[in-house]
Amino acid sequence: MTVMERFRNSPIFKELTPRTLAVFLFMSVGALNFGFDNGWWSSVLSLQQFANYYGPPSVNGEPKAIPSSWQSAGSGTAHAGMVIGCIIAGAVGRKIGRRWSIGLLVFIAWVGMVIQNVIHSFWAVMAGRMINAISMGIEANTIPVFMAELSPPAIRGTMVNFYQFWQLCGVLVASGVVMASRKYENAWAFRTVMVIQCFIPLILLGVVWILPESPRWLLLKRRREDARAALMFIRKGAASAEEVEKELQLLEEANAEQAEFHKATTYLDCLKGSNGRRTMIAASVQVLQQLQGNSFVSSYGVIFLKQLGIKDALAGHLAMVAMAITGALFAFYLSDRVGRRTLLLTAAIACWAFMWLASGLSSFWPGGVSGDAAKGSLASMLIWYLFSTMGWGSCVWITTSEVATSQLRERTISIATSLSFVAVLLVTYINPFVQNEPGNLQSRVGFVYGSFSLISFVWVYFFLPELSGRSLEELDELFQANVPARKFSKYRAAGVGAKITAIQDTNADAHLHVIEGTEVNVVEESVKVDSKV
Repeated sequence: MTVMERFRNSPIFKELTPRTLAVFLFMSVGALNFGFDNGWWSSVLSLQQFANYYGPPSVNGEPKAIPSSWQSAGSGTAHAGMVIGCIIAGAVGRKIGRRWSIGLLVFIAWVGMVIQNVIHSFWAVMAGRMINAISMGIEANTIPVFMAELSPPAIRGTMVNFYQFWQLCGVLVASGVVMASRKYENAWAFRTVMVIQCFIPLILLGVVWILPESPRWLLLKRRREDARAALMFIRKGAASAEEVEKELQLLEEANAEQAEFHKATTYLDCLKGSNGRRTMIAASVQVLQQLQGNSFVSSYGVIFLKQLGIKDALAGHLAMVAMAITGALFAFYLSDRVGRRTLLLTAAIACWAFMWLASGLSSFWPGGVSGDAAKGSLASMLIWYLFSTMGWGSCVWITTSEVATSQLRERTISIATSLSFVAVLLVTYINPFVQNEPGNLQSRVGFVYGSFSLISFVWVYFFLPELSGRSLEELDELFQANVPARKFSKYRAAGVGAKITAIQDTNADAHLHVIEGTEVNVVEESVKVDSKV
C-alpha cells in the first residue's frame, strides 16, 4: 500500500470534511491570544529598552533592570488571572454555553489589552495582563471541551490538538515581532507587540457568529431541535440525516442513563467514586505539565538560554518555539495513531533526559557555558521542546477535554485547569528566587524540572488509561466499570456509549465491529443487540 493510499484510508481523511476543518480551525484560533501573551512577555523581559522604560532607577550608573520581584509579579499576576478565569468558567459555560462563552472572553480580553496599552506604567501592564488572563482562563475551559464534544472519536485527538497548535503559533508570532522590533531604541521595541495583540480578539469575534453550539450542551438544556441543527451542521458531508438522527437518539439515551443511574451535579461529586478518579487524571496531567518546565520555559525561557551561554537568546527562543510547533504537527497524527498514553510516556523520558543534559552541559562542562557546551545545551533544549509539545503540550489538553463525564464536564475541567494555573503561579513566583538570587541555581535549575519528568513517567504508567478511539459516553462506561488504567485499551464495552462510538465513526471505521455480544454494522447503519445487552 502506497503512502497516499494509507492516507486515504486513514480516519482523518475519511472523517475530516472541509466544513469540519473550517469549524475547528476557526474555533481554536482563540488560543493565539494565550500563546501570544506568554510569548511577548517572555521575550520583552530580555530587552534593555523594556527595562529602561519600566525599570526602577539604577544604582551607581548601571543599566536599568527589572528586579526578580517585579519579574515574579509580572508573570505570576497574569497566572492569577487565569485561575480566576478557570474558577468562573464552569458556571459561565453551564449557563450560556460554549459559543457565547467565547463572545464573553473576547470582551474581557479587549478590556485588559486596552488598559496595558493606554496607561504607560509597569503596574498598569500587570493589571491589563491579569484581566486578559481571566479571558484566557475561560478560554482554557471552553475551547478544548467544545472541540472534544463536536469531534468524532476516531479523530478527537487530532481536532483538539488544534488548540495547542494555535497557542504555539501565537508564541512564535509574538517572539518574531519582538525580534523584529528590538532594533528600535525607544518604547516601540516592546510596544509594537502589545498593540498587535489587540487584533487577535477581533478574529475570534468574527468567528463566533458562524460556530454551531455544542449539541451535547443543547441536549442537557433540553433543546433537542437546536441540538439536531447543530449536529447536522457539523456532520454535513460526513454523515447522512439518518445517521445524525440516530446519533442524537443515542446521546439522549446516554444522558438519560447517566441521570438515572449515575446522577452527579455538584463540585463535591467530582471527588467521589469514578468521577474522583477522572478529576484526579485531569488535574494530574495539567499540573505535571507545568512542573516539568512548561511554565518555566514560557515565562523565563529567554533568561534561561542566556544562562546556558546562548549569545542571541531571543533567536534561540524563536528556534525552540519552531521546534515546539514541529512537535505539535507530529501530535496531529500520533495522538490518535499511537494514543495519548504512549505519547506521554515517551515524552516524559525524553524531557527528563534532554533537560538534564542541557543543564549538565552548561553547569559542568570544562571551560564553562560557551562554545560547544552552549551549542549542546541549545540543541538539548530544542529536542526537549519538540518532545514536550508532542506529548505534554498536546495530549494534556486532549486528555483534559475528554476524561470528564458530561454531567460534570465544566466542573471537572474547572478544577483541573485551576490547579494547573495555581502550579504555574507557584513556579513563576518562586522560580526567579531559585534561578537567580538568593538561590542562584542559574542553569542548574533544569535539574529540578527534569526530575518531575521522571515522576510524570511513573504516574502515567500506573494511573493514566488510554482514552483514544472511544466516544465520550463510552468512556463513561469504562470508568464506571472501574477498568484498571493498563487494561483500558483492551476492554470491550457493550452499552449505549459503544453504539455512539460506532455511529460517530461511521466513515472512519466502516466495517463490522464486534463489541461483547453486540454487532454494529456501520455500513448498513444498523445495530443488533443480543439479549445480554
